[in-house]
Amino acid sequence: MVVDLPGLVAEHLQHSGDEAIRRFLEGGQTIRRGQGYSVRVPAPLSVHVAMIERSSTGLMQSPAGRKAHRIHSDRVTSVRTTN
Repeated sequence: MVVDLPGLVAEHLQHSGDEAIRRFLEGGQTIRRGQGYSVRVPAPLSVHVAMIERSSTGLMQSPAGRKAHRIHSDRVTSVRTTN
C-alpha cells in the first residue's frame, strides 16, 4: 500500500526509526506541496502502523508535530478501512 507521509514525520523517522523503516523511506518519492512536502512511501500496512507508533512520542512536542502525526494516522486509517 502507498501512503503519503508528511515531511516532518519522514524526517523524524529518518533519524529515530529502525533500519527497516529507513529502507522504506529511502524508496519513497518526495512530493512538494505548498510550503511543505510529503514522501510517498510504498510499504506494507504493518510498516505504516510501526511508523505511526515510532513517531508518536517524538512528534507530540509541538503543534506542527501533532498535526503531522494526526495526518499520517488518518491517511493510514482511511486506507485500512477501504481495503
